[in-house]
Amino acid sequence: MPWLVWRQQRLTFILLLAAAAVATAGLAWLAQDASGAVAAVEGPDPSLAETTALEGAYRRLELVGLALACLPLVIGVFVGAPLFAGDLETGTAKFVGVQSHSRWNWVAVKLVMAASFTTVVALSTGLAMRAVWTPLVNHAAVNADFTTAGGFDTTGPVAVALSLLGLLIGAAGGLFLRRTLPAMVTAFVALLAVMAVWGAVRMTFATTVTKTTGGGRFRREDFPKIPDSALSIDESYVTGDGSLMGWGSCARAKDELACLRDKGIVGWSVEYLPYSHMNAMQWAATGALAVLITGAVGLVAYAARRTLR
Repeated sequence: MPWLVWRQQRLTFILLLAAAAVATAGLAWLAQDASGAVAAVEGPDPSLAETTALEGAYRRLELVGLALACLPLVIGVFVGAPLFAGDLETGTAKFVGVQSHSRWNWVAVKLVMAASFTTVVALSTGLAMRAVWTPLVNHAAVNADFTTAGGFDTTGPVAVALSLLGLLIGAAGGLFLRRTLPAMVTAFVALLAVMAVWGAVRMTFATTVTKTTGGGRFRREDFPKIPDSALSIDESYVTGDGSLMGWGSCARAKDELACLRDKGIVGWSVEYLPYSHMNAMQWAATGALAVLITGAVGLVAYAARRTLR
């Protein structure tokens, strides 16, 4: 059965591996370029050309991150959707039931092989992408927001989990619709919706840190310093009773300091997310995605039972 599946899907799998190899090699080059640019700027008396090179590295990081964030969509549409729909549309799926292997064995082997190739692709590109992000985030996270789809969803276990989820959603669509093109369109729309919802809940997995000042230290120069590799999530004033007020509370006052004193402001509060918390955040998110993946497996099983009976 694995040999049969390989013969059927070898072009898709080979193209997938070839694209992953090219992407991984390109990301490895970008990682080396980013590390060199950061090292040059952090050295003594960086030149204008070196500063410009670093700015270019941040721009490339954003563009590559956005492109790689589409990997689950590509997997779902071009690998998952045709995985079963192609055989169902041409009628070759009917011959599975008269072979020595059961239809369930055929479904399982197809899914396992497709999932294996998907995991290899997502893991290789995810590790290479992490190597690109790390030096740039450590230098200035404000220019490299690692909580966006281009940073969070393209690295670590989240990249693998999202790709597998895309594969399963596409496969379920193919089993339900039994035609390749409608399955691809349905997978595209469904995955766009999933990615939109995922983008809205991604930050719920963050474990932030809060740093405050007190004793009347609320001037601009008293603002708490956070690590260069951390992202500022929220900036507020602290009152004497410990409550928070927006940093723009007295922005339009003629005498801002007097206004802040009248409101009982005694210091600053800044909530930030260190890059060192990224791994824990991703594993927590992967746990939530594992629940969705389990549900998607159940959906595929139901669709297979309904279609192949």
